[in-house]
Amino acid sequence: MPYRRLPTTDKARLRALETALNTANDRDSGKLAFSKATLIELKEVKFNFETHLIHHNLDVKIESEKATDYKLTYEKARMYISHFIQVLYMTIERGELNQDALVYYDLNDMDRKIPGLGSEQEILQWGNKIIQGEQKRMQRGGSPIYNPSIALVKVNVENFNEAAIFQANLRKNTLRSFEKIQRIRKDTNEFISRLWNEIETNSENLPSSHMRQRSEEYGVVYVYRRQEKKKIKIEGMQIDLLFEFN
Repeated sequence: MPYRRLPTTDKARLRALETALNTANDRDSGKLAFSKATLIELKEVKFNFETHLIHHNLDVKIESEKATDYKLTYEKARMYISHFIQVLYMTIERGELNQDALVYYDLNDMDRKIPGLGSEQEILQWGNKIIQGEQKRMQRGGSPIYNPSIALVKVNVENFNEAAIFQANLRKNTLRSFEKIQRIRKDTNEFISRLWNEIETNSENLPSSHMRQRSEEYGVVYVYRRQEKKKIKIEGMQIDLLFEFN
């Protein structure tokens, strides 16, 4: 016997719900393979599933689109921090600043190397250290460093911080809608299973082949094994021969 296969994708779930609803709309209520109460629930389940699916897909789309802006602000902040530190090192190398100035920026133990700037946390951490260090040094009478100036470093670090907070909120929205749609998928599959049970039960007085045919009209999906496909093909050929000789 062929076996039923419940939907495993959102597209298949929608197809199952839409097929059952479209078939119901084309038939008199008294001839439906399921009850009026199930029909009402079918409409509610379809609306609920579609609504949450659209919401989740929109969250994913927005997060993906804004990820480009986030990456650009990250790259700019990283570049400005890195360039400022390089200029600082060159200023010390030329003798325009004393080596001790590195203490202001917490760079005294870095052996004139650029610190790691490969993560969001490192960008914000070193950005704040550089900004605060330059401000402290200037408050003690030091001359400002240019190309880039600390003002430009600060603007880009702040822009990145805002973008990071915004992107984190988008990730939360996407995760929240994903968890919601996961629950909706489970509920939808459970409803489809009950719906298909009811359809088959209301068709069980028919021959098995007619029962499956009627059920398939309502969207029930059957999977046929290889031997079953061969049997159906042979039966079809026999019917064709019967009509041909008659």
